[in-house]
Amino acid sequence: MSNYKNKVVVITGAGSGIGQELAMQFAAKGAILALNDWNEEALNQTWEILPEEARGQKAAFDVGDRQSVEGFAQRVRKGLGRVDIVINNAGMSVQQTPVIYSEVEQYERVIQINLWGVIYGSLAFLPYLREREEGGCLVNISSVFGLFGFPGSAPYNVSKFGVRGFTETLRVEMRSTNLQVVCVHPGGIKTNIAENIEYDSEAEKKRFVNTFNKQAKTTAAEAARVIIDGISRGRSRVLIGSDARFIDKITRLMPASYERILTRWLKPERFLAPPK
Repeated sequence: MSNYKNKVVVITGAGSGIGQELAMQFAAKGAILALNDWNEEALNQTWEILPEEARGQKAAFDVGDRQSVEGFAQRVRKGLGRVDIVINNAGMSVQQTPVIYSEVEQYERVIQINLWGVIYGSLAFLPYLREREEGGCLVNISSVFGLFGFPGSAPYNVSKFGVRGFTETLRVEMRSTNLQVVCVHPGGIKTNIAENIEYDSEAEKKRFVNTFNKQAKTTAAEAARVIIDGISRGRSRVLIGSDARFIDKITRLMPASYERILTRWLKPERFLAPPK
C-alpha cells in the first residue's frame, strides 16, 4: 500500500510522540484520520494541527478498556465508511524495578494497556480491515524490549514480548489473505514516555529521564517515517533505529549467550538492590 489518499487510518496514542507524528505524516499524504489518546487535551492539540480534510473522528479513552475500544471501532466504520490501516501505538511503562522487588500491580497496569490494548484494538478492527479487497493493514507497536530481556523492566518486557507473539501469530494465520500484518520494534525514541512514568521521588525520575533522553537515538518524526515506509514496502517487520537493528542482530545470532554480554555491560548486581 503506497497511495494513502482518502484512506482511513486509525491511530491510538496520537496525542504525542510517534502517534502524533504518524497522524501528521499520514495527513500530509491525504489520509483521513481516526485518532485516540487517553489524554483529551493532548489529543485535541494533535487534532488542531491537522488539516480539516484529514479530520475524521477522534475519541479520548484508555485502550485498556475493551468496551471503549470496540465502540470506537464501530463508530469509525459507521462514520467513515471504511477502515484501511490500524496502528495500535498507545503504550506506557512504569518505574524500573528489579523483579524480586516488583509488584503485581505494575504488571497488571502495563499489560492492560500495552498488550490488552493491542489485542482489543486488533480484534475490534480486524473484521473491517478484511473488508478491503485491495488489502488492509494492521500495525502493532512492540519494542526492542520485545526482542530481549532488559533488567529492571520486566512488566514492559512482558507486555512487548506479548505484542510480538500475538502479532507474529496473526501474521502467519493471515499469509493466505490480503491483510498486511506488521510488528514494529522501535529502539530508543525521543518521546514523552519516560516523563510520563510515575516515580517515588522527583530526583530519581529526573535521573531516569536524563539517561533515557541521552540514550534515545531516534526522533518521533523519523520513527513515523520508517513505519510508513515499511507499510508502503509491504514489510511485515520494522526495526527503528541503529540500536534496534543491533539488538535484533545480536539476539538472533546469539540467542543463548547475549545475556552474558548484557550483564557485563549493565552490571546486574545493582538489580538485586532494593529500589531507592
